[in-house]
Amino acid sequence: MSNIVQQEELKRDRHMDAREKWRLILEAISWAENQTTVRRNTPQRCLVDQARKLNALGVTTRA
Repeated sequence: MSNIVQQEELKRDRHMDAREKWRLILEAISWAENQTTVRRNTPQRCLVDQARKLNALGVTTRA
């Protein structure tokens, strides 16, 4: 399998120069930055989930 991956990487490298590779990297970074935050993974959401789970277990926390 790694031989196929290497062949594909070499093929891609033959068709793109350094400037095009850099443009694609910047485009990918820009795309990622423009994506909305997944609400379930925010620190605030984790604290809410933790409190809910601890409450279900009957564990009290200090405020």
